[in-house]
Amino acid sequence: MTDFALILNAPTLDVEIIEEKIIAADGGYRLLGDKKPLAVIGDLDTLGYKPDEVTVITHPVEKDATDGELSLEYIKSIGGSSVTIYGALGGKIEHVLGNLNLLACADKIGLKAKIVSKDYVIYYLNGSGEYSVNKNSTVSLLPHGGACSFNSSFGLYYPLKDITIEPYSSLGISNVATDDVIKIEVAKGACMVILRSL
Repeated sequence: MTDFALILNAPTLDVEIIEEKIIAADGGYRLLGDKKPLAVIGDLDTLGYKPDEVTVITHPVEKDATDGELSLEYIKSIGGSSVTIYGALGGKIEHVLGNLNLLACADKIGLKAKIVSKDYVIYYLNGSGEYSVNKNSTVSLLPHGGACSFNSSFGLYYPLKDITIEPYSSLGISNVATDDVIKIEVAKGACMVILRSL
């Protein structure tokens, strides 16, 4: 289990939050139900009010980072080492794409991160990764920031030995897990590892 949960604004939350230390990014606060976050962070333009009896760290509407990115920086500043991001895949497409980039933002500042929803778990990988999966589930690999080259893989129907996937290529879409653990070794570049449950 990761040590922090980051809740982003989404139409609904389709999985249960299991972490005890919770940070809400702006409108993500309304998805918490009876759970109390350590802090609510953002410009509050989506939430529309300042919550009572909870720490609120406000930022101006005109800023150079999303509330999600600012929340990751806050988690790192208070000693966080890992985070599960909820609510990343619902809502406006530009925000969904930006939310995927939060995984790379987290990696850059030294946070281990994953996005979790009912149907997907998504990671950012720029080295070696090992993941628990459901056998026969779909595994997709999307280059991030340029071409991504792989040294090897284990537990995938289509092996990745000495393969480079260009950013415009669909080569990494819809591989299949042949084991309940998969291993991927990136030689150069980075990719999004998208695990889709059965």
